[in-house]
Amino acid sequence: MSVSVKRLLLAAFAFATGVGLLGLLFYESVRFNDLDATLTARLLAPEGSARALIAHFASDGGGGGPLVVGLLVIAALGFLWRRPWHLLAGVAVFFLANITTQLMKLVLSHPELQGALGASYPVEIDYPSGHTTAAFSLGFALWVTAPPRWRAWAAAFGLAYGSAVGLGVVIAGWHYVSDVIGAVMVVGFWGALALAALVAAGLESPADRPPRSRPHRER
Repeated sequence: MSVSVKRLLLAAFAFATGVGLLGLLFYESVRFNDLDATLTARLLAPEGSARALIAHFASDGGGGGPLVVGLLVIAALGFLWRRPWHLLAGVAVFFLANITTQLMKLVLSHPELQGALGASYPVEIDYPSGHTTAAFSLGFALWVTAPPRWRAWAAAFGLAYGSAVGLGVVIAGWHYVSDVIGAVMVVGFWGALALAALVAAGLESPADRPPRSRPHRER
């Protein structure tokens, strides 16, 4: 097993651990909940304000319509760029991350689990954020499908898109900040595993980057 694969697997483990710890803090730490609620309240926009309308618009970017269009565009680009395995890895991360988020919501909302973890009151579970998971996983799919020379642009677009949706759901009052952070780590977990698989298969490596141009010396 190469050093790159080991590092990616370690990153996946770190993301998974982070998701679990954040969920436990939500249930068992009053101080964490106060901090989470305070930070979210500071970002929250007044209902009916221009900032709230923009936030709702940004949040809708993680909905069904934009996601379907995005997946179709990425699929077309994957075939155009002749990167079927990278496209497959990106699409797999998209679906696995979103399935994971929805399953986590179902499991964490179970009354018996809440009682075992110490939550003695009804808890509305929105952890992790589904819209944020969808947006960042779509961004990852675009990035991993793109050839090296386009990856900087793909990364910039994916980060801007995911951040807009993530901030939007907080400002609009749909989610707490912790829900967004948890969603990003869910995508990070599956993204690290996908990259590890590509590296192990010889389809991705640290050398899979555009070569740096060397400056010419003046004579």
